[in-house]
Amino acid sequence: MTALCPTLDGVLFTRCAVRMGLSLALSFAFATVFVYADAISPEHAEFFERHIRPVLVERCFECHSSKTTAPKGGLRLDTAETIRSGGDSGPAIVSGNADDSLLVQAIRYEGHEMPPDGKLPEDVIAHFEQWVALGAPDPRTETPNTPEHASPSTSNGDHWAFKPPQAVEPPQVRDASWPRSPVDKFILGRLEDEGLTPSPPAQPRTQLRRVAYALTGLPPSFAEMEAFAAAPTDEAYAAFVERLLASPQFGERWGRHWLDIARYADTKGYVFTQDRNLPAAPSYRDWVIAAFNSDLPYDRFVVAQLAADQMDDPSAKPAMGFLTLGRVFLGNTSDIIDDRIDVMTRGLLGLTVTCARCHDHKYDPIPTADYYSLYGVFASSKDSGDAAAPLMLVDAETPTEPVIFVRGNPSNHGPKVQRRFLSCLSNDEPQPFEHGSGRKELAEAIASPNNPLTARVWVNRVWGHLLGQALVTTPSDFGTRSDPPSHPELLDWLATQFVAEGWSTKQLIRQIVLSNAYRQSSEDRPECRERDPENLLVWRMNRQRLELEPLRDSLLLAAGRLDLALGGPSVHLTQAPFPTRRAVYGFIERQNLPGFFRTFDFAGPDTHAPQRPQTTVPQQALYLMNSPFVLQQAEHLVRRPEVASVASYEDRAQQIYEAALGRVPTAEELAVATEFLTTSESAAPESTNCWKYGWGTVDEHTGRVEFHELPHFAKKAWQGGTELPDPALGWVFLTANGGHTGDKAHMAIRRWTAPRAGIARIAGVLQHKPEKGDGVRARIVTAAGLAAEWTVYHGQLETGMTGIPVTQGDVIDLVVDCRENVDHDDFEWKTTITLQPTEGELQVFDSTAEFRGPAPLTPLERLAHVLLMSNEFAFVD
Repeated sequence: MTALCPTLDGVLFTRCAVRMGLSLALSFAFATVFVYADAISPEHAEFFERHIRPVLVERCFECHSSKTTAPKGGLRLDTAETIRSGGDSGPAIVSGNADDSLLVQAIRYEGHEMPPDGKLPEDVIAHFEQWVALGAPDPRTETPNTPEHASPSTSNGDHWAFKPPQAVEPPQVRDASWPRSPVDKFILGRLEDEGLTPSPPAQPRTQLRRVAYALTGLPPSFAEMEAFAAAPTDEAYAAFVERLLASPQFGERWGRHWLDIARYADTKGYVFTQDRNLPAAPSYRDWVIAAFNSDLPYDRFVVAQLAADQMDDPSAKPAMGFLTLGRVFLGNTSDIIDDRIDVMTRGLLGLTVTCARCHDHKYDPIPTADYYSLYGVFASSKDSGDAAAPLMLVDAETPTEPVIFVRGNPSNHGPKVQRRFLSCLSNDEPQPFEHGSGRKELAEAIASPNNPLTARVWVNRVWGHLLGQALVTTPSDFGTRSDPPSHPELLDWLATQFVAEGWSTKQLIRQIVLSNAYRQSSEDRPECRERDPENLLVWRMNRQRLELEPLRDSLLLAAGRLDLALGGPSVHLTQAPFPTRRAVYGFIERQNLPGFFRTFDFAGPDTHAPQRPQTTVPQQALYLMNSPFVLQQAEHLVRRPEVASVASYEDRAQQIYEAALGRVPTAEELAVATEFLTTSESAAPESTNCWKYGWGTVDEHTGRVEFHELPHFAKKAWQGGTELPDPALGWVFLTANGGHTGDKAHMAIRRWTAPRAGIARIAGVLQHKPEKGDGVRARIVTAAGLAAEWTVYHGQLETGMTGIPVTQGDVIDLVVDCRENVDHDDFEWKTTITLQPTEGELQVFDSTAEFRGPAPLTPLERLAHVLLMSNEFAFVD
């Protein structure tokens, strides 16, 4: 079977379409046979460029494109319009219906057999089926009479981004009382030109909460909010900003922003039989966090990530994870280098250079020769390191002399090129790199104060994170297709100041958050919104929802459980028992992100992410309502000493408000909460369920049981997580009738706790139904140790004991474990425990009838849960 061209399999055209002006609206136009380019989401355009266009180009265009004067069957597949209109047999695609689409039928070999030289792989066919089901989104804008790739302009002309930033003076403004800083003069000057005025300052609590989340990703404490509300002076605010900038949590917050740019993940992506994990990934993450905390100058920060192997600082070696921690593309060198060029040029320069991989850039002055000049730099570098150490790039002994790959095909060599910098960012003809691969020279050219893009791109990203909207709304594309900056003079002033003040990110942030522009209220003003509906002029602060990381961290902080330790291995955030580390230390699965990450708009780790979307969808509210993790934090919140130590419902309600929202409740809120707690039927009685469901081990010598509760309840079973086998606990689960044991380290344990002293007896039936496997072993363990044991294979037997003395709080464990293996170890063990108390009537406890899922929240926990689900909790202000 003919293999797909390696340069086309992966991200060949991704940057050409997705990164260059496609609408960022997350709307879907499925009403017609075709999803038009300006309505395609970036995710759907990326899917087309990654999985559909490469196959069309390699396997279909020879017979079904403008390459042939008479396309077979009258069908052309090289433009969106012709694939929509179809050929002699009708439309090739029926939007949303793969089974009725002639193109899908043909590649399935149903009736027609296309391509005729061999059926496409099943995974490729599945991609086409998924594409049609999505509505066949097709970002191609070429018309049938236009060549697929037009020639670009090769001069930068007058485009603002290629001109050096100018150290302009802040404008003169009419209202001299409002500006607190030069930043404010630039903002006010534009507002006054448009006949608008800035908004009043936000409330003191709002200002403090806003800047705390912006700088550390965590809310201020209740005491800090109270103190600032009582004396909201500029001096107190500035001092608070300094404490935030000096906090270790600053690096965690801003390091996570950078990890989006660096497409950080803890796995390699799709790799067949290789180990999918990247054990050294956390060392890069921790280096980034430390770099932000130490305020490493941004120019050195950039150079370290491109050429740490050529620096004198050994501690900088993990920095090269910026290049080496990308997807491995099944070892395809061309795609790996393309990914490294992409993360470098879009991430640091705001240019879509990889659009020139197969042809000259269609819009920006980036010829294919420039792409292969950079390609030669990375082709002259080789990976160095092992699984336990950060993966480095080092120069190869003999540099590669690069050539242009015609149409991106490595087997089709064109003219030779030199390893050098981009021509559009060079004053004259760029000079060839002279030292080794040229990677250090490339890094220094990018980090040069004379580079018109590097400082601009970074200060624009910083502004966007702080204000909720960047000055250039396409932060990774400053090319000719981008919108111009809303405040070009401010962007230049920030960039020149940034360089002049030593490339200090903390100083840049300080300038912005101390301004009145940043401290404005986010309240709507209809008269301003009518003139500037997108708030491009910054007449108010943009409202921002908490991102995934600060939302999760704030839930743990409210519960009094957040672990603030720095660095270390990555942890699985969605697997119980849920870790309490900050979310920046979460394990990032490149290929299959858990639903939690996708629900809350996490940056896709497969490629460089310019910015995160910000959606408001029902799944987010449903997660907060039903997530075991969130419910757990509500339970822990009411156990905090300051809540549990007060007696009255009114005092407890007030303490819950302070812990969850950082403020005291209003009189009305307090009255409603107190009434709810007082009148709730479930407030008084405690649960009388004596059964718990868990996993653990039994010490063969002492009979001591190590017991852990199973963390997740789903489909009428207690188990390790949402899926079986659970990655951490394996196959162990318990149901009303029985369950399944795990391995020797994860035995299934049903625990009964004596509600009072007395004599207990146990009766039951143990059953193993499967014909396969080797059966299970069941044991009863009491306070005195191992009391009884049975083994059953494909059958059943009675189990029982009498005369077991218990005191109140003693436990009896019903333990089931595997024998040689865990295959087919389903079992049933229906048990009753009869207790004759020392005083009182006989009690019978039935393991099947009394089986329960999670206990309902108490009224106090329900109150805490409601506050943790509120908009006030989930939004910055």
